Amino acid sequence: MSVLAKPMPIVELLTADNHKLLINVRRESTTLLVDDKLSLSYDREGRLIGAWQDGRNYRRSLDNRVLEKQEGTQPGLAHRVRRELPADEARAWLEKIYALAAQSAELLAAPSTRVTNAATPADLTLARDAFARILSCDWQRLVRDRETFHWIYRPVHILPPDQYLALVLQATEGCSHNHCAFCGFYRDRKFHIKSLAEFRQHIRDVRAFFGGAIGLRKSIFLADANALVMPQEQLVPLFDAINQEFVIPPCGVRDDALRAWQAEHPIHFDGVFSFVDAFTTRRKTAREFADLCQRGLRRVYVGLETGDPELLRFLGKPNTPNDVVQLVDHIKAGGVAVGIIVLAGAGGEKYAAQHVRHTVATLNQMPLDERDLIYFSELVDFPGSDYSALARDANIRPLRVAEIEHQMTQMRAGLYFPDLMRAPKISYYDIREFLY
Repeated sequence: MSVLAKPMPIVELLTADNHKLLINVRRESTTLLVDDKLSLSYDREGRLIGAWQDGRNYRRSLDNRVLEKQEGTQPGLAHRVRRELPADEARAWLEKIYALAAQSAELLAAPSTRVTNAATPADLTLARDAFARILSCDWQRLVRDRETFHWIYRPVHILPPDQYLALVLQATEGCSHNHCAFCGFYRDRKFHIKSLAEFRQHIRDVRAFFGGAIGLRKSIFLADANALVMPQEQLVPLFDAINQEFVIPPCGVRDDALRAWQAEHPIHFDGVFSFVDAFTTRRKTAREFADLCQRGLRRVYVGLETGDPELLRFLGKPNTPNDVVQLVDHIKAGGVAVGIIVLAGAGGEKYAAQHVRHTVATLNQMPLDERDLIYFSELVDFPGSDYSALARDANIRPLRVAEIEHQMTQMRAGLYFPDLMRAPKISYYDIREFLY
């Protein structure tokens, strides 16, 4: 939820033994910085969001999983560390981090600690209140939150990188197709579309769970895998329910007009975002996308995966590349932006050349502009996946990391945008980095 307001106070402290402590209390979060060596971020409810410690970044999910991230000593994907901590290690780390926060709270209260900036008594009160919320989140509270999270949500497996701070609302559960060889996210559940009554209750449950921490969320993501697959007559009431609960900028408002609107609505969400597939029999028209745009839909993410028809069939996707082009045409004509996802490394060495050639040609057919995104997502071959078995049977050698990086470079080099000032943003998308 975007909040336009004046910066909240920063309290700078120096302890008797010359330790520095900076406390930044915002409306939606609190950040602690200790001796420029440890940074801790908490949401409004006191739940840990993430940390920076000893050159490593850590991110905590709402169900207490912890991801460790570290950039390599050399550039390139092969040298980066991306590791989810085992459950026991995650618990020990979380308890350690909350103990460090408790120590910082003691430093704030110590008579020998000096305030070294212009923080007022009111600022110090805000800092103490923030610490009280943080310290209320002991391990038992975090466990209860995890249980509540799993009661409200079926697993939130994946979001696009620009939506990692979205408020997820699950209008559907699972995937209506669920046969893509490279994806095993939804194999354990049947596809289910929530009724309007179920969805309204879901919104109430989500609001209660997040509490004040909802202010950290910037947008709304309508999940699961392809929520927009549902018929328009079912989908529109769900969008209307969202608009009754949340404030979203009007469709088509940009630049100065958007800034003026934001000034009048300081607390708002940037819009609704969602996935859609290109092979559903319920394909939406440009008019239908325009109706959803009027109700807050701002970007739709489409898994192109590849522009090569043969490789698409190998991956278990029943559409053609041209189906994706037509879908993008309809979405864009409806005033909605797109995020196009390309599966780098798909098909290994056997399909590499045609994957590059046909994917570039397909992307160059799309009317993409500066509101759109292109994501190159490395194929992650999880053990036991359908893709792994298919590739083994076809005697396909997987590409090495350096070869995947080269493939992405080749694709980027082949893209053509007539107006570079209005070209889409292009970025890397590592599904192993996601925790909700």
